Amino acid sequence: MLLRRILAWIATVGIGIGLGLISLWAVLAFGGANLSDHYGAWSLNRAAGSQAAGPYTRAIIARTGLLALSAQEAIYFNLDRDENGRPLDEGCIYEVSGQPLEARWWSLTLYADDNYLARNSDHAYSVDASRLGPGAWRARISAVQGDAPFWISSRAAGRNFSLTLRVYNPLDDFQPSEAVLPSLHTVSCGGGQS
Repeated sequence: MLLRRILAWIATVGIGIGLGLISLWAVLAFGGANLSDHYGAWSLNRAAGSQAAGPYTRAIIARTGLLALSAQEAIYFNLDRDENGRPLDEGCIYEVSGQPLEARWWSLTLYADDNYLARNSDHAYSVDASRLGPGAWRARISAVQGDAPFWISSRAAGRNFSLTLRVYNPLDDFQPSEAVLPSLHTVSCGGGQS
């Protein structure tokens, strides 16, 4: 009788641990999309950098290496798909454009498919408010700069890279929306997609 109870307890604990591990794997593998708010193609996890961050959010942050500041200091938006829902690909040329954001400063950085900066010698990892100046702006994302004055290099970024928009010290009236955040447009792709 005691042996049955012990075996039943071990089985129950084993099932619980197994379900927990499967749940954690699913969140890490699929990015916890259901934990994010979406503004067009951009996603935002409001719990990142806050005390409200639960275990899944903390696991995603630990996996991607993001060291998130509090929401009063920075808001992090991510984009990993083009306007047609395809993963961002280093073989494509993209154009990203927008208006100045209601914040002290902002930057847009490309991360390769391994969640690190692309390993190339172009030194063109991001664009930011201080480089682009006031007013409407436009930057090219491609493996080669060409004639673009503002450029983010996607060389060696892989077939599933992402963009992170960091909005530092957002002003009180900053309200994210699809209209406020930068837009991405596919100019061309090596496989003939556009």
